[in-house]
Amino acid sequence: MNIDNVEIRKARSTERKLFEQLWQLYLYDFSEFTAMDVRSDGTYPYFAEFDLYWRRWGGNFAYLIIADGQIAGFAMVHEFWENEAAYLSQFFIMRKYRRSGVGRRAARLVFETKKGRWGLHQLANNIPAQRFWDRIILDLTGAPSLIEKMEEDRRFQLFEMK
Repeated sequence: MNIDNVEIRKARSTERKLFEQLWQLYLYDFSEFTAMDVRSDGTYPYFAEFDLYWRRWGGNFAYLIIADGQIAGFAMVHEFWENEAAYLSQFFIMRKYRRSGVGRRAARLVFETKKGRWGLHQLANNIPAQRFWDRIILDLTGAPSLIEKMEEDRRFQLFEMK
């Protein structure tokens, strides 16, 4: 698939329902790496911080990822995190757009929104995500992550955007 244009834009409060629907697709894809099942109503649960992205409190941003004018995914960012870093808490590219460069270009756009330190994590058993983020960090910074550590079932990385 040839994608000419990738952009991100902050989600509007009126787009919460859209994010709720995208979240279901995200968790469905993610269920390959988790033991998560759907609830009795056929939906996946939201994570506890989901509501923070829709309040008028600074520091949490939800971005839509747009590829050639179509919704291709989302990114969720905590602007303030430990180690004085921003934190990419969630990143989702719909299957149709994977392996087309959309994820790489969208990640770059998200990280370019703020200079300085960034953190992110992947599940320990999500090897495809680990490889993706290793490549992204190396491409963006010219070096591997500054910090990489395992905590419980997650691999955390910290890197610097200049």
